[in-house]
Amino acid sequence: MANYNPADPSPAFACNFGNRSVFTGLAVTLAALAINDKVRLCRVPAGTKVDRVVVSNPDLDSGTTLTTKLGFEPIDGSTVAGADVAVHAAGATTWRAAAVTTYEIFPPYVVTKDSYLTAVVGAAGATNVGTVYGKVEGESLGPK
Repeated sequence: MANYNPADPSPAFACNFGNRSVFTGLAVTLAALAINDKVRLCRVPAGTKVDRVVVSNPDLDSGTTLTTKLGFEPIDGSTVAGADVAVHAAGATTWRAAAVTTYEIFPPYVVTKDSYLTAVVGAAGATNVGTVYGKVEGESLGPK
């Protein structure tokens, strides 16, 4: 299993007082994606009420087998029930071709711990590699 981390390791920053915030990042996959590989796109601070996620990816599978799930993974290594599929449940096929996919999150999902926006591979694909970009939009409420 491989982990592809954000290219910019700087901490995520959000304004106080409930301001609208946008967090961006990217990860470069260096080898064919395998089952349970994690592609961590950007950092999202605790207390962010996420209502939109946008992912831009190249064709990471010339074939028809690659699937992923998309959600949030606490940076400290702990787990939060349902966070890993907060954006899209397992079985997403969007990385099979170059795409820009926007996910509107209803109801909005509140990130309870500092987390990565993470895609986890469910079924491996072909050998394509590339840069995947992620953007998380929401309201910064601060940790509770």
